Amino acid sequence: MKANQLDNCRICGTLFLKDYTDYCLDCYKEIEEEFKIVNEFLKIEANRFANIQDVSLSTNVSVKQIADFIRDGRIYADDLPNLGYPCKHCGKVIKRQILCDDCFKDFSLEIDATLKNDKFLEETGRKRVRPKVNAQYWKIR
Repeated sequence: MKANQLDNCRICGTLFLKDYTDYCLDCYKEIEEEFKIVNEFLKIEANRFANIQDVSLSTNVSVKQIADFIRDGRIYADDLPNLGYPCKHCGKVIKRQILCDDCFKDFSLEIDATLKNDKFLEETGRKRVRPKVNAQYWKIR
């Protein structure tokens, strides 16, 4: 047996034999049951315009779990106009990834500028000056 086949469940911490999931069998069954409940709820035409909080309240499934279903592609949120989860930086409702397009673009530009500055400093032999304490940093909440 390989050492990386044993793992602790991400939910309950139980030691289990890891095959295709990060969860023990009991937690995996619970997640699948929650998915089934959410999926059945969203199949009803009257619930098509529900947001993530409405779905959570109606199904007793956590907002985080529903967001994970959407992020993992198990629920196709593009067909559901109000269903999405908040961007980790600004809170705007999104339907894929972790950051909205605007935050991702801003973050990418800031990284590119930092890398160009570091490359310039390296080429000229200068040392990088540390930013002041009150400088704005990217922070994922």
